[in-house]
Amino acid sequence: MQFDTRFLVDVTAYLKMHGTDEKSSRANENKRDDLGTNAMASKNPPDHLLYLFPPNIYGFDIMEKKWVNLRVDCISPIRWNKSAFETLELKPESKMLIRALVSNKIAADRATDMVSGKGTGLIVLLHGGPGTGKTLTAESVAEIAEKPLYRVTCGDIGIEPREVEKYLESVFYLGRIWDCVVLLDEADVFLEQRSLEDLARNALVSVFLRTLEYYSGILILTSNRVGTFDEAFKSRIQLALHYKNLDQPQRAQIWTNFITRLQDLNESMDADGILAKVKDLSEYPMNGRQIRNAITTARQLALYNDEPLNVGHLQHSIAVSGEFDKYLIKVKGDVDDDELAKEEGYRVP
Repeated sequence: MQFDTRFLVDVTAYLKMHGTDEKSSRANENKRDDLGTNAMASKNPPDHLLYLFPPNIYGFDIMEKKWVNLRVDCISPIRWNKSAFETLELKPESKMLIRALVSNKIAADRATDMVSGKGTGLIVLLHGGPGTGKTLTAESVAEIAEKPLYRVTCGDIGIEPREVEKYLESVFYLGRIWDCVVLLDEADVFLEQRSLEDLARNALVSVFLRTLEYYSGILILTSNRVGTFDEAFKSRIQLALHYKNLDQPQRAQIWTNFITRLQDLNESMDADGILAKVKDLSEYPMNGRQIRNAITTARQLALYNDEPLNVGHLQHSIAVSGEFDKYLIKVKGDVDDDELAKEEGYRVP
């Protein structure tokens, strides 16, 4: 079976989570190392000993959150995409600060609190509207740090305080033993201001605050409703970055990045024609996710018509999806999502 994803191979963690059957445990009790000291001390095993190793091994699919049986001969080292961080549409000073914090965290993981194991993590909050680059920033941070990205959403965690605490403890445990960058996407439900009216919500926030206190790795939170932020999180977050809505030059750069990436993949397309029209395409008030979706839909349209991808396909895709956006604005009383969020005190564009 072919995979285009990343796996964590950790036999010790697998056995700890799944255990071993009683028969195998008894069979292994009296076994000893008969390979010899020299063979065991060598960095690479002698060729004839390779036949003793199993052809398959379990690896943890970091995206699907499940263990998969992998063929050993198909496993290769991860190639980290260091260029992803450079293509982020983010202020240079913000990029520099992120790099500095991550680099220092990696270089010297020293405690900043007198209590051992407390307050040694790097917690970053990325807040702003949808499609402004928050999740992409987290993914890029993992690449430059050369660490796996363990991503969870509120839907994965649940809403019962006891279940939430148990799940978060398991996530942070895996994040610690595998040295992950943990991304808690759409963390608004855990960051909201506590109140006397909603005791269940208060319990969730309190559980989250308690688990954060002792996390020692890199944790990135994303939110698009920071206006409801609980003040208690301020002292726990080392860096908070606001992602404004994309302006025209930023959209143009994102269009260019996507098209250039397709070029590198030898996509059947009129790349020169599309790049020549990037300024026109960037006039449409779209966020990064909408741009990606428009390109994906246009590619499917081009494939259906058995044609190279061109500007016409992109404009068609934008026009059709734009009708739905216009309809939603009418339903909401001619108020777009950003204006509505501002009126309700969630965020400003």
